[in-house]
Amino acid sequence: MIHDPASQSQNGQSMSLLPNIPRLHDDLLVEEERNILRNLIDSLPDSIYAKDVEGRYLIANIPAAHCIGVADPTDLIGKTDADFIQRDAAKSIRDEEQSIIHSQVGLLNQEEILVDMAGNIAPYLTTKVPLRNGAGVIIGVAAASRNMTERRKIEDARRKAEQNYRGMFYGALIGIFKLGPLGHLIYVNPAMATGMGYSSPDDMTSKMTLPLWETAVSPERRAEFTAEMQAHGHVRCFELEVYRKDRTRVWVASTIRAVLRNRVLVGYEGLQEDITERRLLREQLAQAQKLESVGQLAAGIAHEINTPTQYIGDNVRFLKDTFVDLTGLFTAYEDLLVAARSNTLTPEAIQRTSDIVQAVDLDFLLSEIPRAIEQTLEGVGRVSTLVSAMKEFSHPGTKEKVPLDLNHAIQSTLTVARNEWKYVADVETTFDPSLPHISCHPGEFNQVILNLIVNAAHAIGDIVGDSGNKGTIHVQTRDLPGFVEIRIGDTGGGIPERVRDRIFDPFFTTKKIGKGTGQGLAIAHSVIVDKHSGSIHFETADAVGTTFVIRLPHDGPTLSSTLLAA
Repeated sequence: MIHDPASQSQNGQSMSLLPNIPRLHDDLLVEEERNILRNLIDSLPDSIYAKDVEGRYLIANIPAAHCIGVADPTDLIGKTDADFIQRDAAKSIRDEEQSIIHSQVGLLNQEEILVDMAGNIAPYLTTKVPLRNGAGVIIGVAAASRNMTERRKIEDARRKAEQNYRGMFYGALIGIFKLGPLGHLIYVNPAMATGMGYSSPDDMTSKMTLPLWETAVSPERRAEFTAEMQAHGHVRCFELEVYRKDRTRVWVASTIRAVLRNRVLVGYEGLQEDITERRLLREQLAQAQKLESVGQLAAGIAHEINTPTQYIGDNVRFLKDTFVDLTGLFTAYEDLLVAARSNTLTPEAIQRTSDIVQAVDLDFLLSEIPRAIEQTLEGVGRVSTLVSAMKEFSHPGTKEKVPLDLNHAIQSTLTVARNEWKYVADVETTFDPSLPHISCHPGEFNQVILNLIVNAAHAIGDIVGDSGNKGTIHVQTRDLPGFVEIRIGDTGGGIPERVRDRIFDPFFTTKKIGKGTGQGLAIAHSVIVDKHSGSIHFETADAVGTTFVIRLPHDGPTLSSTLLAA
């Protein structure tokens, strides 16, 4: 066995090396812990450092070195801030740290501006505390600093966004509001408050204690709003008339959405715009378009009335002339009767009466008079039908919807427009007899049907021209689950693909000048979609024709809303 001389004691006895192994193990552990701590503080994004009472760096991590403006943290050890940054800045830091050492009170989350050796300025959030040794004696300061540059940028961006939002909220020209889960106001913007007749948002939120939708004038319209919110969780541009603070009325378009958190209703957010003037203009435009349609139909209607009126007049004149002949005949018969009673009847009197009978052609009169009366009654019936159809077509507008027999309304409109289609098309109708009455604004619904019928006739007329041939307009109604469907198809040339996306745009038309203003389909879309909560679309193919499809929802019991219950 080989012995290490250092392992023998002074008396020559051998000593074991084992007692030195734990000490070596402890030294290794300390070194490992030091490496772990070094890696840890270098991995942190914050600047971490410690200084002695003279302000000399004892330890620093990489972010602390970069904050000062050096690459390697070891370049800081044993040096002070005065070695790297401006003297005034270094003195300010030194004074602050001396105050901490003497007062033994640290500084927590202090905002400060630091300048590195290159003159770069950055905001920092710093915490400095006294540094103590194992005996509790203060030997310096320890600090952690976080660069707030990015956070400041985020905060500035958030602040600007908030300012922009507040500017938009308070400066918006339309009403903006937020409601609680029962519909009570939480806050509104000035435009909303002013539009509803209040002096300020606070005035409105404090004095308006009912849910917002309780301001609706029409209970039926409020029920429609409730049902749509319940079905979809939102409404878009929903038009209804509401009461202002002073009980005057205005029309508004509301867009509202339900706000859910974890599938629980917490409130509503929305916009409200006063559309009173816009609605008035729209109604005036619709009325003007209706008058335009009636004006275009006037000549045809006059012709439709004139034809039966003519043969009514001809037959009445025939009956008038016949009455003169019959009067002479009746006089001759009366003379014969008198002679017979007085027993003075002579062959001459009989011959005279026979001559009168032959002169008036009694057989002809007996066959033609009933026919003239029948034709007269038929003409009166046709005029009556046309006048009745005109009366129904020009049904005065109503604020509320009324139940309407759609089949009858469509038939009346076809009668009114007969002169528009009879020369170019045959009309086929397939009416569903089980079709339920649907709540509608009759005058506006009739106007929509008229526009589509006239458009169909014009489309066919463009194809057949003066050839004498005729196309076909087919009108069909069907009762389907949840709604009724009206289909108006033609055998025209179809809608060109390049314009299909613009068909419902206001003032857009493919007709020649003088044949249309481009308002018909735009108004039809507004009436069906906005006023009747229905839908309108078309199916078309080149050289085959076009079919417009209208769908109107069934009437049903008012839906009570659990979401909107006050």
